[in-house]
Amino acid sequence: MRVSDRGAGAAAFLAPLAVRAVPEILSWPYPIGFDTLMYAGYAVGETFLRMPLPELLKTTSLLYLVYTLLYKALGDPLLPAKILGPLLTAAVGYGVYRFTRRAGFEPGTALLASLLATAYFVALRISWEMYRQMLATAFLLAALYLEAGPPARRGRLLQALLAFLTAWAHEFITVILLAHKAARSLASRGLRRAVEEALPALPAALLLLYQVYNPHTHALQVPVLHVEAPTRLHLLLYITGFLAYLYAPLSPLLLAGLGQLWDPPLRDWALTCLALTYLPVLNPQGVDILWFRWAILLNYPVAVAAARGFERLTRGGAGGGLGRGAALATLALNAVFTATYLALPPEQQWNKYFGDWNAYKQYVQTSMLQSSIPLRDVEPTIEAVRWVDSLPGDKVLVLHEAFHNWAQLYARNTRLVRVNEQKLSSPLRQNVSQLLLRAASSQNATVYTIWWVSTTWYNMTRPPPQFKPLKTFQDIAVYVYEP
Repeated sequence: MRVSDRGAGAAAFLAPLAVRAVPEILSWPYPIGFDTLMYAGYAVGETFLRMPLPELLKTTSLLYLVYTLLYKALGDPLLPAKILGPLLTAAVGYGVYRFTRRAGFEPGTALLASLLATAYFVALRISWEMYRQMLATAFLLAALYLEAGPPARRGRLLQALLAFLTAWAHEFITVILLAHKAARSLASRGLRRAVEEALPALPAALLLLYQVYNPHTHALQVPVLHVEAPTRLHLLLYITGFLAYLYAPLSPLLLAGLGQLWDPPLRDWALTCLALTYLPVLNPQGVDILWFRWAILLNYPVAVAAARGFERLTRGGAGGGLGRGAALATLALNAVFTATYLALPPEQQWNKYFGDWNAYKQYVQTSMLQSSIPLRDVEPTIEAVRWVDSLPGDKVLVLHEAFHNWAQLYARNTRLVRVNEQKLSSPLRQNVSQLLLRAASSQNATVYTIWWVSTTWYNMTRPPPQFKPLKTFQDIAVYVYEP
């Protein structure tokens, strides 16, 4: 079926918007996602509104500013998360459409690329919480669209602005942008052409250098984690297994469209992500910059290649009738995956691919219908926070980050201590119980925590025995620390 460019372009914006709005409606009035609650906490504290411009540019703070301004306008710290998720997804979908159209895709194939880039379960996992990344991705796609057009001074200036905004929004997407521009510049013939190709990326490069430069040590400082695994082979298999888990449901389409990944922007994007995904294996110390995030970022070149593969299979270019059947069956399977990931809560997720068969739940959650805790536990958690906040005396809430995200919005008279999940990148995880105890033992006030009565979440069934249950709110309990 042929579609017009105007109609397909409108659908590339509206369809991702509608799909991503589904979990927001089902979870109303609470937001989904983990990082979204941190955005809300920064907005309530007006953290980034109070910063001078040099400090703002020192961090990838653009999304935080947008979120805070929306909060100031709407008066609700949670509502911006409900709005931005669908809007940013739609912006990325439209960006993929325009980029692929300029790359020579027909409207129908470009629309499919847009839908796969936003409605495939990996794309939904991105839109679950990675708002900074999506904002930067929208800027990057716009820059790539301009790059593929006729050369013009105005176009290069706009590319430079988009590159700057990309660097202000998210550092990972900036690395992809700079890697692509470097490859394009090196492949140019003649010094003048090479400089022309590199110049639009200069604002992004300078801003990234400013962000990682430490004025105290006068050195560049990139935050890294040390990945722990029994052997390097185990880590190699673990990472490769994660990539297979992410993209196996699209494999028939991806294999048929694999040649599309040799298109320079997609090639540079994919190679950058693969190199940084496998960096912990290549590095003797297991140094990592969140390898799993780079694996997830492969979603966009994979989506474009899969759309091209669908076109080839359905038009008889590969496999004849069998290829067409495989292409349609793959889309049907992924439509089911999308529906179950969008609409089923984690407690009732019958799709075993996201449940029992998912060995990577810390990276790809079971369902979109959750925040840092199940949605059914949000109201009891808020009640528990407010109850502790109403208690007299000097008190401290030592909280796992999942509960801290909520407490920072509702605790007014209680000091909060955050306990972060450690070694998220490692197959071997640290004991959260010990971290909780260590934080509690260093306080000089009455210490409370909030946790479930019993749970399988975050690999801690109950807090350590030094925490005694004090009051319950359905499945959520307040515990007091008694060493």
